[in-house]
Amino acid sequence: MTKIYEKKVSVGQFLKKGTDVKDGDLITLANEGKEVQGEFGSQDVFLVKLADSKEGNVSINKTSINGFIDAWGKDAAQWVGKQVKVIKIKQNVSGKFLDVYYFAHPDAEMTESGFVLEKTGDYPQEEVNVDEIPF
Repeated sequence: MTKIYEKKVSVGQFLKKGTDVKDGDLITLANEGKEVQGEFGSQDVFLVKLADSKEGNVSINKTSINGFIDAWGKDAAQWVGKQVKVIKIKQNVSGKFLDVYYFAHPDAEMTESGFVLEKTGDYPQEEVNVDEIPF
């Protein structure tokens, strides 16, 4: 029987949530993120810069990424340089209450349905083709 190896992507040093990255911190997204295979499946890993200029990687969950899409659009290149707020919540994960970290636009509020961001002129607007508007 032949051993099959899968290529692993090296993303660099990870920051420790709760030590390097804490609830309420504002951090800056420093790249577009990479999808890497982790111990528990695929995860999205982003390089971030802390207020003290320290850099490192964090895994960012799908709920947080959906909030980024709402705030800045689908193109992750547009997220680079944006500040995000770190939000720590106790959640029941596999029968244990653990600290789960979310990352959101600094003005976003957590609600029962996820992060809510009131739209203003600073956020992407849907493009409208004026040729398709009926008069």
